[in-house]
Amino acid sequence: MNKIILTVVLSCSCMFIFGQQHDKISGVVFADTNKNEVPDKDEVMLSNVLVSNGKDIVRTNSKGKYTISKIEGNTVFVIKPENYISKKNKQNSVVFYVPFDEIKAVKKYNFPLISHAEKKDLKVVLLGDTQVDVMDDIHHVGKLVTEELMDQEIDFIVPLGDLSFDNLNIFKPLSETLGLIGAPVFYTIGNHDLNFKETAFQDRDKSFESVFGPSYYAFEYGTQLFLVLNNIYPVNEKGYVGRVDEMQKEFITNLIAAKKDNYNSIHLLMHIPLEEMEDKEWIIKSLEPFKKVSVSAGHTHTQYHKYFARETGQPIHELVAGAVCGSWWEGPHDLDQIPFALMYDGTPKGYWTVGITPDDYTYHYKVSGAPDGKQIDITVPKVNEWDTTLNILNDTFIYANVFAADEFTKVYISFDKGKWTEMTKYEGISPNVLKQYRLQSEGRYDSMKISKFPKPETISTHLWRIETPVDAAPGAHSVRIKALSEGTNLEVFGNAVWWTK
Repeated sequence: MNKIILTVVLSCSCMFIFGQQHDKISGVVFADTNKNEVPDKDEVMLSNVLVSNGKDIVRTNSKGKYTISKIEGNTVFVIKPENYISKKNKQNSVVFYVPFDEIKAVKKYNFPLISHAEKKDLKVVLLGDTQVDVMDDIHHVGKLVTEELMDQEIDFIVPLGDLSFDNLNIFKPLSETLGLIGAPVFYTIGNHDLNFKETAFQDRDKSFESVFGPSYYAFEYGTQLFLVLNNIYPVNEKGYVGRVDEMQKEFITNLIAAKKDNYNSIHLLMHIPLEEMEDKEWIIKSLEPFKKVSVSAGHTHTQYHKYFARETGQPIHELVAGAVCGSWWEGPHDLDQIPFALMYDGTPKGYWTVGITPDDYTYHYKVSGAPDGKQIDITVPKVNEWDTTLNILNDTFIYANVFAADEFTKVYISFDKGKWTEMTKYEGISPNVLKQYRLQSEGRYDSMKISKFPKPETISTHLWRIETPVDAAPGAHSVRIKALSEGTNLEVFGNAVWWTK
């Protein structure tokens, strides 16, 4: 009887061990000096590198070896260490993970890393929602982003989700277009990038992952730590809320435990802004070990800065980075057939460059197709004699829409090179958005094949105004406007001409 019990126990143990082995993956992380993706005898095995399955995190041992469990629906990926990088594909996406079509069958997988000199001062480009749906939109992104950035020195690029407009077949053309810039691209998932035809929760991001890799991950670059989140939580057949799932929370917790003693700052990259997340407080609490925290998000098709106070450390600084597509590629087209597509807060479409140093970071907004100095839209009363359509919108104010302003920004105006006078923050709709809608309502664009603007309702968070001087002499007057903010190192200027009768 005892022999029978022992035999059964041993059989069960063997089955359990076999099951464990089958559900695990192992390999080495190594410095691939000859770039043949094979760990040769003379190549260095890299110790203390983090490897994750999207939940657990393990470190490579002194011989570069790792072993980690597989999780259904997840792949296994290396958390890029500083001064190394995984191979890039033809689209310059970083392939730091086991391909999803291999993960179920593979038992051994080696991660080759290539030596990658990284400066302490970084230049990172953030792309708010590209929202491409048809090839026309791909051409727009090529003109507005790729052509402007392909000759610049950039450390890496982060598209902040809503890469597509529910057209998951367009991921590849978009990645090919952005890949021409030449810098590594780290992708973020958005709500329009989910596949709602999939019924299983873990499969909703399958189309995204088949092209771009894991929908959440982390990497080190230079002297900085970056955490990319998937904060799109699908509910029912078409809905979603802003939150991270429980497995992702475990990954975040494990990452912070592994790296909190190495970094005093962390940079979060995600789609839905922090203030719209149901688990915002959990995120903020988790980041307590870091003195400085920056968050970059998209989603709203407006742009603004927000600050979150904490019990310890500096306030979390969030940038909501607008959209490359402006307002979903809406409105009349220019000579290149690109829609003007003002964002709903009046910001022209464009992208952000973030300068990150060991001690600080700076922000610069670039209007696509405009000079770097285009940082303010100024609206003055303008009475036309021939095309009088917009005369009805004139009032007694001069407006300044400062694209990169935060809540601490001060805006000043000078008439005819006179003294500077502070303008008043105005909670209202952008004058340029009102103009576009007025022209559309008058039938100005009826002969064009365009996506039309909805009725303007969005209140701009970066709009100032001041009443025009009642004692101004008839004729032309110069208007100069400057905007200053210490918090974001903002110092921008704009000029306009104002006529009085």
